[in-house]
Amino acid sequence: MSIQKPEDLLSIVISSELPPSSNSRQLFINQDQQDEEASDCPLLTPSPPPTQTNETLQSTPIFNALEGTPLEMIPTPTLENINTEDGLNFMNIVNSSSKPLNDEPSSRDPMVESTSSGSSSDTNEPVCAQLLTQLNTAYQHLAPDAQALFYNQENGGKPPLVGIQLVVPKPPKDYRFMKWNWPLIRKTCYWSLMSILTGCAALVIGIIATMPKKCDPPVEWWQGSTFYEIFPASFQDSTKSADGIGDLRGIIMRLNYLKNFGIRTIRLNSIFPAPHYPEYYSDISNMTDVNKELGTLGDFSVLVREIHRRNMSIILDLPLYPFMKSLNEAKANETERTLRERRDLVNSAIIHDILPSAPSTIDAIRDTLSIPLQEVKRETFPSSHSARQQEHPVSEAIKIWQQRGVDGFYLKGLEHYVGEDTFVSDLRYWRSLLHPGNIFICHINALDAATSVARNSILSKIDLIDVTLRLVNGTKNIKAQIESITKGVLFDKPSYPWIHWSVGSVDTSRVASTMTVKNASVAASLLGMMLPGTPSIFYGDEIGIEDCECRDHKDLAHVHNLIPMYWEKKEGSESSFSPSGVTAWLPEARKPMETSLKSTVTEMAKLRMEATPVYVKAVLRENQSTANCDVRYVEDEMIVIERWYPRRNSYVFVANFGNETRVKDLSFLYYGGYVVVGPNYRINRNVYFKKLTVPPGEAFVIKLDK
Repeated sequence: MSIQKPEDLLSIVISSELPPSSNSRQLFINQDQQDEEASDCPLLTPSPPPTQTNETLQSTPIFNALEGTPLEMIPTPTLENINTEDGLNFMNIVNSSSKPLNDEPSSRDPMVESTSSGSSSDTNEPVCAQLLTQLNTAYQHLAPDAQALFYNQENGGKPPLVGIQLVVPKPPKDYRFMKWNWPLIRKTCYWSLMSILTGCAALVIGIIATMPKKCDPPVEWWQGSTFYEIFPASFQDSTKSADGIGDLRGIIMRLNYLKNFGIRTIRLNSIFPAPHYPEYYSDISNMTDVNKELGTLGDFSVLVREIHRRNMSIILDLPLYPFMKSLNEAKANETERTLRERRDLVNSAIIHDILPSAPSTIDAIRDTLSIPLQEVKRETFPSSHSARQQEHPVSEAIKIWQQRGVDGFYLKGLEHYVGEDTFVSDLRYWRSLLHPGNIFICHINALDAATSVARNSILSKIDLIDVTLRLVNGTKNIKAQIESITKGVLFDKPSYPWIHWSVGSVDTSRVASTMTVKNASVAASLLGMMLPGTPSIFYGDEIGIEDCECRDHKDLAHVHNLIPMYWEKKEGSESSFSPSGVTAWLPEARKPMETSLKSTVTEMAKLRMEATPVYVKAVLRENQSTANCDVRYVEDEMIVIERWYPRRNSYVFVANFGNETRVKDLSFLYYGGYVVVGPNYRINRNVYFKKLTVPPGEAFVIKLDK
């Protein structure tokens, strides 16, 4: 009889090695066809005959899933008494035929079907109704076209019982981890976690706290700081000597003034012995002693100590010219030779104490070899240098004054020797004598006069190049001077020397005497402090003193710019250059002209220490140094200079060196900002370039809005 196969059922293939029984085949033929047609479920796989229940089947049925519908299985109810006291047990899930099936399908499985006759006879039940267990209603389905299986007639047409053995291990009564100290483990984990979090938080806070507040480029002590040039005979006469000539003790008296003024380095012009000092201060006899008019070496030691105690430095001028006619022939007199012989005797005694002539024991030899190399190097010289270089007056002066605490030297007149054959080797040797951190300064004339080899030597051995601005030819000429430097060779590489900007010096006339606007000298000092590099102020220019108008000293016209300093008298005390009743070697400076820029130099010196765009020399880009200075406007004796730096506010210097008040519309350059250095009525007030008003001789610095 042909039965149509449902599409949502599985098909099973019975191994051909299972021989069918004739009785079971006959039973299958005699089965009620109505029962087969009335059932939605195919026949269950028959069990082997009872005689073969203990024999293992040699082939396992292969189930092939029909496309479209997954196989649904009815979950097996929970069985009782699976485990026993003695460890493992077996559970037999069997097919049962002792109970009749319900006439309607089970609510759990729609595949379950009741018989058409409703009879409870075991022989008339459909095969799909055979139960695997007394509590389970899951079935094994056969496809209609599968090979027919026959039941054993001796068993009444019932499938044999098949046992399914399940092995379940008995769990232990307790586990090892149950004996662990879990409260202690929880506390340990908690506090460990808290400690790690606290450490991470402390680390982050520490990093934030130690981060620099400003990411400013690092500079040396002489880079960007403000220098102050002093002619000692005209600065301050101390009460001890009271001879009308300034001295070293007088400088000590004014150190607090310089410190409060914002000065970082003090530069002294010519303190060496000269027959007619101070009138002819440049005609020196040696460079290793102090002029008796200024004091003693003990006074100099006190001065150096007080300068260093205030975190300031001292620079000394070495007047090479006209002291030396050439580098090979120095102007050495008997005093110089006497001092050298006495120093050689002292050095020989020191060397004899440090290096014993004949150490007699191994310990003595070891002690000798353990002398620091730096100490031995000071007393011995490289073999590559000749005795002439070692005994050269400049070499002697550099070594001696460094031992006395000097931090650097201005090599005055170096331009007169750049063409000599020994210039490069001498300059290299002088540089090797410098202590770490000490510096050399020379004038830009030396760089301009040098050949290629000497030029490279200056660029590599000199730290500061002195440039003196001339302010008498108008603002356009000032712009040309500035750009000739900022666009020149000194800004080609970051390692090249910095610029030492000077507005006035011992070799030039007073700014207040050369400019048409008398009160513009302070504005000129502010201009020099606004330029990239290291500015220098000549004593008295910060208040605007003028040259000496000495009708009785016409023969001293070359020192009229070295007029004694004017000191403002303060309440309750009389302050002046010399004590009362003592006549100065030149008439004292008169009271400077009143200006609205009083104390602005101090504010500018403070700004240079704080504002990165002002104190740095240049901006490094692609291994090239670019000057961060632009002269933006020079018309009608007005000048506008901008200093900038990446990711920082720019600063603009505005000055009027003319005799008339100027009202300008500079909105094409900038919009506005507020004044940080300038007259009191402008400080911290907003300024707009749409209508900028600048009186004659006035200057101020504006911090631009971003």
